[in-house]
Amino acid sequence: MSSWSKGYVGDIEYLPGFYVEQTPGHIQLACLLNGYQPPLESPSFTYCELGCGQGTTAMVIAAANPRARIVAIDFNPAQIARARREAIEAGLTNIEFFELSFEELVTRPDLIDFDIVTLHGVWSWISQNNREHIVSFLKRGVKPGGAVAVSYNAMPGWTSLLPFQRMLFEHAKLSGGRSDKKVINSLDFIELMQKTGCNVVGDTKFFDRFRPSNKVRNESDHAVYLAHEYLNENWQPLYFMDTAGMLEAAKLNFVASASMLDNFPDLMLTPDQRKVYDSYAQPDFREMLKDYFVNRPFRRDIFIKGAQKISDLRRDQLLNSYSLVLLAPQSAVKYTLGVPAGEANLPPDQYGYIYEQLANGPKSLASLTETRNNPTAIEIAGILVGSGQAAPIIWSNVHSQEGSNLFNKKSVEKIINREASTTALAVAATGSGININAIEAVIFSLLISGVQMHELKERALHALVQGSGPLLIEGVETTDVSKISSTLEAACDWFLENTLNIWRHLSLIK
Repeated sequence: MSSWSKGYVGDIEYLPGFYVEQTPGHIQLACLLNGYQPPLESPSFTYCELGCGQGTTAMVIAAANPRARIVAIDFNPAQIARARREAIEAGLTNIEFFELSFEELVTRPDLIDFDIVTLHGVWSWISQNNREHIVSFLKRGVKPGGAVAVSYNAMPGWTSLLPFQRMLFEHAKLSGGRSDKKVINSLDFIELMQKTGCNVVGDTKFFDRFRPSNKVRNESDHAVYLAHEYLNENWQPLYFMDTAGMLEAAKLNFVASASMLDNFPDLMLTPDQRKVYDSYAQPDFREMLKDYFVNRPFRRDIFIKGAQKISDLRRDQLLNSYSLVLLAPQSAVKYTLGVPAGEANLPPDQYGYIYEQLANGPKSLASLTETRNNPTAIEIAGILVGSGQAAPIIWSNVHSQEGSNLFNKKSVEKIINREASTTALAVAATGSGININAIEAVIFSLLISGVQMHELKERALHALVQGSGPLLIEGVETTDVSKISSTLEAACDWFLENTLNIWRHLSLIK
């Protein structure tokens, strides 16, 4: 563990990743679903990410929102150096990266007046002192009416994992070397404990969750993930009430979950649980009740400084000005969703019409609700965005995709050069982005370079097999040309039939 990291894993970089729950449009929609005035009035907003890692999410947002000012902060100099270099190479002029600890952050008077501040993978992995530094920053750095999105490991969902994490952490301290090596050695040791009859650290099925064969990532990335998740000295899952209590000192009030479906109690709770939930009016206590009922291990909370409830009329007016764009091919849309309360069945006569409309391109929520028996805009937006089948468009025709093209070109080059196994594309239409895999990255690169459809398979195979190092195919690393070829054949056919129109509707390609 590096001395400057003060107990946080600092000897290996955090994995790059794009998280849609941190994006402005997603946060805006979540606030509206719960009847609160959202933080943004125009596409010229200010945004700050604390603990940005390699800066992937911040750069996607910057590329997709050229009129916004983006600030991203991390204490790891290697991550900031990488992010600055990649931002310059991608031609991003509206983003700044700062190497600052949370203690140093509060001494920077220039970093103030943000419409949105987000923290992913930070809050429950740092010390109480650092959480207090963050609260001090939020108190002065967030505009009145501004939003804070914070994700964290939550209690009581982590109760059964507490002994496992503690033993993993303590055993790792006994060995030298890098954190990613230590965590695998410690995982092997705990599995040995389990085989001797020590069931307090989990059973065989439990350990299957921690092996790379069950993760869609390669073995080295898997070890990095485990180290950053479990080896921090101040690792501490938190109860929602504790988080809400701390942020109240910065005048922040809980308004919604960035996990859209969590905002619908009927999807979270059984009828008997709903009766108990409805018998209490205090919002924070109700949130904690939900955590207990569903044993939720992770939360994505949105708070607003000076939360303002708005009328149903105002909420509906704002929602009806939004549009949705379909992210799932029509052949794979869902009519049944697995939710904590069981299954949510979407009426085919209603959602069939909605899916058909969206299959032809983005549609306003107003147009999707004009049929008398259709669901409300709240339900349509919450269900489709919450299930990952659609993305919100909150400002129509504001940004051109051309401004994101250089970033996207550089983004897919990481996969072609075997520097990453997955990546993300910036989507100006949504002010957000989408995650793509290796084969999709190669296809995108070829299409934007002008390759014709009839050449796509042959050119994609050539690009995939000529690189050095393995490819991640269906979660498994391989250099087998026949495996890559057969997978590519199916993937290209799927793309042409299903994904091509989605990318056109997102204006990623023409």
